[in-house]
Amino acid sequence: MGSILRMEFESLPSPTPVHVMLVSFQGQGHVNPLLRLGKLIASKGALVTFVTTELWGKKMKQANKIVDGELKPVGSGSIRFEFFDEEWADDDDRRGDFICYISHLEQVGKRQVSKLVRRYEEANEPVSCLINNPFIPWVCHVAEEFSIPCAVLWVQSCACFSAYYHYQNGSVSFPTETEPELDVKLPCVPLLKHDEIPSFLHPSSRFAGFRQAILGQFENLSKPFCVLVDSFDALEQEVVDYMSNLCPIKTVGPLFKVAKTLTSEVSGDICKPADRCLEWLDSRPRSSVVYISFGTVAYLKQEQIEEIAHGVLKTGLSFLWVFRPPPHDMKLETHVLPQELKEESGKGNGKIVDWCPQEQVLAHPSVACFVTHCGWNSTMEALSLGVPVVCCPQWGDQVTDAVYLVDVFKTGVRLGRGATDERVVPREEVAEKLLEATVGEKAEELRKNALKWKAEAEAAVAPGGSSDKNFSEFVEKLGVGAYKVKEGH
Repeated sequence: MGSILRMEFESLPSPTPVHVMLVSFQGQGHVNPLLRLGKLIASKGALVTFVTTELWGKKMKQANKIVDGELKPVGSGSIRFEFFDEEWADDDDRRGDFICYISHLEQVGKRQVSKLVRRYEEANEPVSCLINNPFIPWVCHVAEEFSIPCAVLWVQSCACFSAYYHYQNGSVSFPTETEPELDVKLPCVPLLKHDEIPSFLHPSSRFAGFRQAILGQFENLSKPFCVLVDSFDALEQEVVDYMSNLCPIKTVGPLFKVAKTLTSEVSGDICKPADRCLEWLDSRPRSSVVYISFGTVAYLKQEQIEEIAHGVLKTGLSFLWVFRPPPHDMKLETHVLPQELKEESGKGNGKIVDWCPQEQVLAHPSVACFVTHCGWNSTMEALSLGVPVVCCPQWGDQVTDAVYLVDVFKTGVRLGRGATDERVVPREEVAEKLLEATVGEKAEELRKNALKWKAEAEAAVAPGGSSDKNFSEFVEKLGVGAYKVKEGH
């Protein structure tokens, strides 16, 4: 094997403050976790520059008090934002072709991030470390070009990290076109059926571009000195221990749990609630409301939306439903909710909003359960806030997260197996699952298990907890001082 460049640290005093540059792929599920990490790093006294695309920057600026390049205080440090132009119009049809878009983003992104690094070096604020999230592995190449250490924030579970890792190095058998229903046995992970692995890894997936983009990070695993994971040890102990021996991973989650303790105007949200959903929740009895949200990207069939709506009505439970149009570049039809559900909302028995502060909603005592697409951010928030879930996964890591929520964490019931199932769950089954998660012995068991994970999450981020210690070690490395690139093997 040829030699590779490895980043090592020297214990020399730094002449300038530690400057960490975070580069994020656009999208709520990518920006929010990385920004939380950035706020945490800044709070320890570092200067943090958060970089993402101008398209996403426009959305953030509309909802937050953000000015390009303006320093915002966070703890004993500060954070600022830089947004770069992708050179394609917001409504450019080429954005709909993910492979084409991701290739274009790499070309433009490398150039723009390199320009920023040079600019700050000339301004006597040299970048000490570059951190990126999945889908933009080229950030590691920029770091290598400038001899800057780099790290990665993995925004899915450690189990999913293991799946991509073993797929990339070929050490575990995955479904193929000739064996599409092959079960997958990853080390220290429950046996996964063919439709329970991260769906981008299945040969039938229509999202080969997503697989290609994520695997790009695993081709680069020799470059980052640390892979931070937004999970916590107790949640995935066996697979965390196993993968830690193969690559430099450290759990630092739940990031939202720590970041919310920091007073800051900085937020990655792209909407602000127009309706007073928290006040409405205050008016509802304890554990009486079904909270429904499928994230910003997951897309269910119109028929499934209708069946879920009628299932909710059949239960007689109150509901809070986050209902928003799909992203413009997905070119999908906007869903329509049944008139009966809207009428029930008009009577005060439910509320339909286009956005809500999810962490505050899940922490509210009126919420009985969470109907979710099982994205990792939503999964971590539900577990860490002690809320049972009704799993309605679609694709990607969501199908694997659902397995864990139902079979391992035992905090959820299953409403579907994912988009590849092509089954519309009927309203009777929806009502049955909603009642199972909110009323009776099963609901009590789910709630008890959820509260156990809530306690574990709080312990992980408390002083001396596993995530707290891992983060402290990471920050110490960042703060050691001057960095140097050494030749290694």
